[in-house]
Amino acid sequence: MLTAVFQGHGLFIAFAILISCIAGAAIFAAARTRCARPLTWALWAACVTATIALTMWTTTPGDESASCTINRDIFEPFRHTQGQLNFAMLVPFGLLGTLATRRPGLMVGLSFIFPAAIETTQALAPISRACDTSDLVANGLGALLGTAIGAVLARLRGGTPLTRSTTRKAFVSAGVLACVMGTAMYTFANLALVDRTEPNSPVTAGQQSAIDARLKDAFGGAYRAENYSFTSGENDMGTITAIFKEGMAELSWPDQKEFTVSMPPADIETGKAFAVPGAHIRPSDEKKALSIAEAYASQFAPWGLKDSKVNVSRVDEETDLGWLVYWRRWDGEVLLPMRLDLRIDSAGRVSDLIERNISDPKIPTVRVTKEEAWEIFKKNFNDEIDKKSEKGEPILLAQYRNGQWRTDWLLSTRTSSYALEAAIDATDGSFNDPVQVPLRRSADANQYIEPLSTSG
Repeated sequence: MLTAVFQGHGLFIAFAILISCIAGAAIFAAARTRCARPLTWALWAACVTATIALTMWTTTPGDESASCTINRDIFEPFRHTQGQLNFAMLVPFGLLGTLATRRPGLMVGLSFIFPAAIETTQALAPISRACDTSDLVANGLGALLGTAIGAVLARLRGGTPLTRSTTRKAFVSAGVLACVMGTAMYTFANLALVDRTEPNSPVTAGQQSAIDARLKDAFGGAYRAENYSFTSGENDMGTITAIFKEGMAELSWPDQKEFTVSMPPADIETGKAFAVPGAHIRPSDEKKALSIAEAYASQFAPWGLKDSKVNVSRVDEETDLGWLVYWRRWDGEVLLPMRLDLRIDSAGRVSDLIERNISDPKIPTVRVTKEEAWEIFKKNFNDEIDKKSEKGEPILLAQYRNGQWRTDWLLSTRTSSYALEAAIDATDGSFNDPVQVPLRRSADANQYIEPLSTSG
């Protein structure tokens, strides 16, 4: 909630401090003759005002849609700086509230009612602030910690608690407010249940070690990563990202099968890409580009050369942007999962790399013909395919699906308004949505054959 929200908005921060001080001063003046500990009440009022200002202020136009994200991962906010800040933000609320009221029980209830009121307002009011249960959990637990600390200090210092009558009224009011907020959220807000809300999270020691090892193997220790993150995906899969001075690397996790590296080529920034030892020539033609790529592969990825077919093409036919060299293996007409892609820039350096070092799997027999696969495709998309639809070139590909290797016909077609894709099992003819296979959604099965510049 807090990260980068107020950067460059010093005027608002000054305004928030001013109104918090005014609120504190007003409460102090009112409490001086009515209750004990007027300064503590004033500080608590200033704290509440500041929290409301921080959580309700926005710089963007309001959104009329009411929504709130419900996060299944309860402990996610504590793995990120933003969640930790949200936790710390309400510790003073619980601490000062308990010292003022001397009623820890009341503050336990308010520790969740107050954050819930903030999230409800963010969800329903057109202020362009996101409602998220992760914020509620972090805020609430922070307030509870403050309440616990305040309870200990209040017990040591003594003092007269808030009257029972006032406390009872506060409890009833909080209960009514909770019912109203719950009803409003259920009635008006679109509640989205997610496994997690923060796609990026810190890497574990094992993840950092894994991508460091791959980066070292790929370039002989020429690069050292300085920053790491982990992006969660579907089905417990994710991607480790490592940033180093010259570029970035990504490794699929937990399978560690796909490894990619990108560095600025010579046409963007000279000297960043990797100079292959013993291959210091400029790739003025296809033959020289291939010799550089083969020199790299023989030293750092010899597994990609065995029984493979190599292809070489220009990045751009009209300009000198370098060459693409890529190796693929086939079992008859079936494209196997192994993959090695290199971009050799105009200076003869490796600027991009894709590795999928997977041993050739034992694949099932192909029993469904290309024509039969298209019929299955048409049957499933019958209402969406029109006369102007353009078929993509079908590809037979070995894919790991549902815990086993299968052979799929990857089919795609473009209609007059959008693209359709599907994977038809070449053994039993079953239809599979490419999102579940998974298959990159590019409406072009040729991406599995083509080099890195067209595969994303």
